[in-house]
Amino acid sequence: MEQLTTLLSEYGLWIVFFGMIVEGTAVILLSGVLCHLGLLPCEETLIVAILGAIIGDQSWFYIGKNYAHRVLSNFPLLNDKVEALKKKAETKAQWLAMSSRFIYGGAIAIPLVLGTQHYEHKKFTLFDTIGVSLASIVGLSIGYMLSSSLKKVTSEITQIEHFMLLLVIIVVIMSLYKYKKKSNRRKENI
Repeated sequence: MEQLTTLLSEYGLWIVFFGMIVEGTAVILLSGVLCHLGLLPCEETLIVAILGAIIGDQSWFYIGKNYAHRVLSNFPLLNDKVEALKKKAETKAQWLAMSSRFIYGGAIAIPLVLGTQHYEHKKFTLFDTIGVSLASIVGLSIGYMLSSSLKKVTSEITQIEHFMLLLVIIVVIMSLYKYKKKSNRRKENI
């Protein structure tokens, strides 16, 4: 555990940064948990998460704009998502840019699609930054609250375990008492 703490204190923000470039949802939730545990500083983690997510989204937008056909031919599942999103991208591009981090798989597919549609880069950057910021704040907060709730639940479980153990001991003692009493009655009847 000490090695993990040392690793997180030295490289935690870098892990968050690169994790947000690649994925996002799990990384930001886990970051919130680590912030609650005091292993990562909250403010810095939020800033790093936002920057990593923006860089990741910008990269996918650029790939979509310049290399989409080659990339999509290598990833058939991603290609299916892109095709499904193309129709929505024409009418709801700004909402898609803002919500990409709230949709599972959207952090890659939506910027890629908007890039293939030659959506205006300035608009994409503006709406994506707003969405990424909101998603990072919400995700970090949820992770933080989940960690806090988990602590409460585990402490309550410990209390419940003690209570259950006490009940089991009482039941065992009562059962032994009844068994002893029955055993004594049988001896008297013989």
